[in-house]
Amino acid sequence: MKHMLAASAGEVVACLIRVPSEVVKQRAQVSASTRTFQIFSNILYEEGIQGLYRGYKSTVLREIPFSLVQFPLWESLKGWKPYNCF
Repeated sequence: MKHMLAASAGEVVACLIRVPSEVVKQRAQVSASTRTFQIFSNILYEEGIQGLYRGYKSTVLREIPFSLVQFPLWESLKGWKPYNCF
């Protein structure tokens, strides 16, 4: 249970960094002629800080179920010692 909580908390914090960079990246893909810093500045000017976190909740809700499975599985497999086959 503690690994699941740690994974969820980690995803929430990771998305604080990941989502703004994804928003800027997606907007850069749409308007290839604009520079990245200019896109970042336009988002802040037109939409405020909320514009950088557009889609934050849906991203967190998408990532948490994966982390709930992956992190505890990783921790349990770290201690697993397979038989020496060679």
